[in-house]
This record gives sequence, structure tokens and C-alpha cells, in this order.
Amino acid sequence: MIIGLTGGIAAGKSTVRELLAAHTALQTFDADAYVRRLLDGDDQVIREIHDRFGPDFINADGKSDRIRLRELIYADSSARRRLEEVLHPRVRRQWQELREKCLASDRHLLADIPLLFETGAETYFEAVVVVGCSPATQLARLEARGIGHGTAEAMLASQWPIGQKTERADFVIWNDGSLAALGRQTELLSKQLFPV
Repeated sequence: MIIGLTGGIAAGKSTVRELLAAHTALQTFDADAYVRRLLDGDDQVIREIHDRFGPDFINADGKSDRIRLRELIYADSSARRRLEEVLHPRVRRQWQELREKCLASDRHLLADIPLLFETGAETYFEAVVVVGCSPATQLARLEARGIGHGTAEAMLASQWPIGQKTERADFVIWNDGSLAALGRQTELLSKQLFPV
């Protein structure tokens, strides 16, 4: 199975990915983690950030200033598009290569891609799982991470509404409740996706 995992910001995708990986032997891909690696350690990406946004967006240690970039791209949609032009092709190439390897070796793949629908990637997956929760829960979780209210609202506005994603999903996990409830839903999903 080649499965796409997506949903809203702060909805619990990472937790679902980890829980599914614990239930079943599968290869996983985390687009957010890959983006962090690119911004922190890919010399070409860091040069492009410098060229597109200026030296103020590079830290003294030579890594991209992710906090400053986040504030900029959620305040300025044209800046977000310029950053996406740098990152999205690299992210897509990475998970597509992993997808081909998994298909060739008959391994399951779970690719956690927050903008899966927004980037038209759903056709590459046999099933798409959407993890959702209420916007109020998303805002509370983002603010608990130290993200300001205005930036948190802009982050939510940058993605499709969760209802639009759940309509297109093959499976939906709703995560407004407890970790135990999330675990039970994930266990049921694992049995559906990977019957013994």
C-alpha cells in the first residue's frame, strides 16, 4: 500500500504516522521533517533562500532562519509562493523516489504530506488518510507551541479547510479527543489498511 497522510496543521498527523508505523512494518516519509533538513543543511536551498529573501533570513550558523521565514510567509502570500518554489519540487522528488523504491521492493509507504491535496499529489497514492480536528483545537495547539494568534490564524488560512479535505479522503481520523481515542482510531485504521 502506498498511503498519503494529510490533514490540518496541529491536527495530529505526526502522532498518527508514528502510531501506524508501530502497528505495521512500513516505510514512512515526513515532509515537514524533510523541509527542516533542507532549510538547515542543504547548501543550495540556503543559497536560494539568501538570494530570494536576503541575508536577514540566514542565521549566524549558516542555517535558514525558520522562525523569521514562517512569520514572513504567513504575512505575505507572494513570499510563501517564492519559498514553495524552492522547497516543493525537492520534497516531491524525495517522496516520489521513495514511492518508487517501495513499489519495487513490495513495501508499504506512509507519506505524511501536509499540502497533499493543495499540491495535487493525491493521484500518486492508493489511499489518502486525513487527520482533522476543529479550528479552535488547532489554534489552541499552535498557540501552546508559542506561535502568536495572528500567525496561527494565517497558518490555518493557508491550507484548505478541513471539511474540503475530509470530503476527498478515503479515511478520516478526528482528533479533538484524548490520545487514547486517537490510538483506538489509528488501530482500527491499521486493521482496515493492512488486514492480516
